[in-house]
Amino acid sequence: AVIVGVCNGDEILVTKYRTGFAHYALVAGFTEIGETLEETVQREVMEETGLHVKNIRYYKTQPWGVTGGLLLGYFCDLDGEGEDITLDREELAMAEFFPRNNLPAHDDGISLTREMMRMFEEGREPK
Repeated sequence: AVIVGVCNGDEILVTKYRTGFAHYALVAGFTEIGETLEETVQREVMEETGLHVKNIRYYKTQPWGVTGGLLLGYFCDLDGEGEDITLDREELAMAEFFPRNNLPAHDDGISLTREMMRMFEEGREPK
């Protein structure tokens, strides 16, 4: 599975799932058979938000106990300005860009999602 920090300058895309996980999150999803991880990043961002991304860069891997697999963290950049977010309302309740200095969630010391948000907040995401 992948977790994706979609960057737009000094903003990052933060989401909330429609059901289940109640906390703020990043775009995430599972890799399909025959798909590269980078293709998964592009597809999941497009499916969940309608946005196109570029400059996909690997950040870190974390074991993911939910499936017994791995969760791979990536950062990427919004490809194009002025694109509107189109939510997959079956999956997401919200998706919004937040500025680096005003992120709604803080590092819990456990999750890759929170760590990636903290790295962005501190300006330490891979360029």
